[in-house]
Amino acid sequence: MKRLLRGSVVLAVAVGFLSCSGDPTDSFREPSGIVASPTVLFVNVGETKQVVASLQDDQGSQIAGDFEISAVGSGLTVTQDTAFQHTTAGLVIPNQVRFNVTGTAVANSSFTLSAGGQSRVVPVRVTPATLPIGISNLTPAWGDTITLTAPAGVLFTAESEVSFAAGPAGDIVSLSPDRTQLVVVPGPNTAGVVTITNTTVAFDETLIFTITSSETVTSPTLTVVEATFSNQTPALGETVTLTLPAGIKVIPELVAAEGGFALEGAVAPRDVVVAADSGSISFVPAPNSDSVVTINGVVPAVLPQFPQLLQTTGKVTTPAVIGFAGTPTSVTPAGGEAVTLTLTTPTFTFDPAAAVTIGGGPAFTSAVTATTISFIPVPGAAGQLAVDGVLVAGFPLLLPADGVTITAGATVAARPGSAATTTGPIITAPAAEGASTLIYDAGSFPGVIFGPADQAYRLVVATAGDYTVTTGWNNTADVDVAICAVSDCSDAAFFAATAANPEAGTLTLTPGTYFLVLNLFAGEAPPWVSIQVTHEVPAAP
Repeated sequence: MKRLLRGSVVLAVAVGFLSCSGDPTDSFREPSGIVASPTVLFVNVGETKQVVASLQDDQGSQIAGDFEISAVGSGLTVTQDTAFQHTTAGLVIPNQVRFNVTGTAVANSSFTLSAGGQSRVVPVRVTPATLPIGISNLTPAWGDTITLTAPAGVLFTAESEVSFAAGPAGDIVSLSPDRTQLVVVPGPNTAGVVTITNTTVAFDETLIFTITSSETVTSPTLTVVEATFSNQTPALGETVTLTLPAGIKVIPELVAAEGGFALEGAVAPRDVVVAADSGSISFVPAPNSDSVVTINGVVPAVLPQFPQLLQTTGKVTTPAVIGFAGTPTSVTPAGGEAVTLTLTTPTFTFDPAAAVTIGGGPAFTSAVTATTISFIPVPGAAGQLAVDGVLVAGFPLLLPADGVTITAGATVAARPGSAATTTGPIITAPAAEGASTLIYDAGSFPGVIFGPADQAYRLVVATAGDYTVTTGWNNTADVDVAICAVSDCSDAAFFAATAANPEAGTLTLTPGTYFLVLNLFAGEAPPWVSIQVTHEVPAAP
C-alpha cells in the first residue's frame, strides 16, 4: 500500500511538469486581447526597462502565443527577453512574454505587440537623464559665458538651475525665447558634468526632469589666497597690510561681517580696513596670533557674484602674551571678603567689562578701573587668579595673574542685626543700570518674622528702576525670599518662593528703604547665604 501511494506521487509530478510546456486546452480557447504591464512605460535615455505581456481569452485567462514586435517608434529599441520564464529543462513557459525596452532619444513613442490575431500598442515616454548637451565652451576662463543647448525634445524653463560637479552653481544670464538655450557664467573651481534642474519635454510639459550632461566643464581654480603681507611677524599693535594677487578682490561687506576676517585660534584682529580698490586689507593682529588669515568674500575681479571663504597661504605670527603681573590685597581672604588686585605690567590695562575667575570658577567682580579690579571670591574658592579682559595692545585677553593663587575662607561671619527688619544689615542697591552689588552672610536665621527661622536685610534704593534680587546658599535647604515696604511686613510679597537654588525675582522699585526677608522654608540652615542685587537695563523700545 505504501509502495502504491509513492508511485501516485511520482505520476502527479510528471503530469505537473508536462503542463509547463503549454496548456492542452489552448487550442480550444479564442484569444480576445493582449495585456501589457506597465500600460505606459517611462524610460530615461540610455536606460532599459521591461514590459511583460500576455495573450488572454475572454475569461481573462492567459493563452500561449507567439509574439511579434512591430511599429517601433523613434527614440527606442525593443527586443524580446528570451531568458524570461525559461525552465531548467530548456523549455519556456509561453503564457507570459517579457520585452526589453531601451531609450535612445527623447521621444513620445510606442511599439506594437501582436499574437494570436490580436495586437496592442504600448506607449513609451523616453525622458532625459544623462545625455549630451551642446556646450559652447568646455574650458571657460573666469568671466566667460557658455551656452547650453538642450538635446532634441528637451526644453529649459524659467525655473531651471545650473550646477556643476564641483564649484558653485552657475549664474544664468538668459534663456532663449524657444527655451532650448541657456547662457550661463560658470564660477571658479568648476570641474565636472553639468546638471540642469526643472527641465521639461516638448511632448508633455507637465513632466519635470533633471538632466545631466555627458560632457564636463572646467574653469580656473581659486582655492587659496596667495597674498603678500607687509610684515608676517609684526610687533604688538602694529598694522599689517595684506595685498591680494592680481585679478583677485574681496567684497568689503563680507569681510566686515562677523567672522569675515579672522586668524584661527586667536582673538579677532581689530581695525580691519578694506582698501578702496578692494585689492588689499589692513589690520592689527591680536597677541598670540600664529595662523593663516581666513577671509570671506574673496572673488576673481571679473566674477563678483561668486564670493568664497578662503585662507591665505602665508601666516601671521605676533608676540605671545601668557600672563600679567598684579598684586592682590590678600591671597587668603575671609569668607565673603572683598579683594582688590592692582595691575603692575606696564602698558596693560583692565577693560571696563573685565571679570575675575579663581581656579576657573567665577568670582563676583564689584569694581573695575584701568589698573585695579575688585572682587569677592565664593567662600571656599581656591586656585589660580585670572582676569578675562586684560587689555593688551587694545585686545581684551583672558590671562592669569603671574604667581597669584587665591584661597578664600569657607566660613562666613554673621552680619549683626539680621534678627529684625529694623536692624537688618543694609544693602545699597546700585544706582547705575547694569551694575550689581553682592553680600555674603552666615546662615544663622535668628529672626521670627514669618516663621521660626528668618533673617532680614534693609534694601536702600536711591534710583527708581527694575532690580533683580538673586539669593543663593550652599546646601540643599529650601529658602524663600519676601520684600516688604513696612517694617512689620504686613504687606509682604514672596517674589522668589520656589524650590530653586538660587532664588531670583525682578522688582520694580521707587526710591526708599525696603525690607528683604529670607525664610528657611525647609531643611537645615545653610552655612552661608549670598544676596546679589542687579539694576536692570531697560529693554529697548
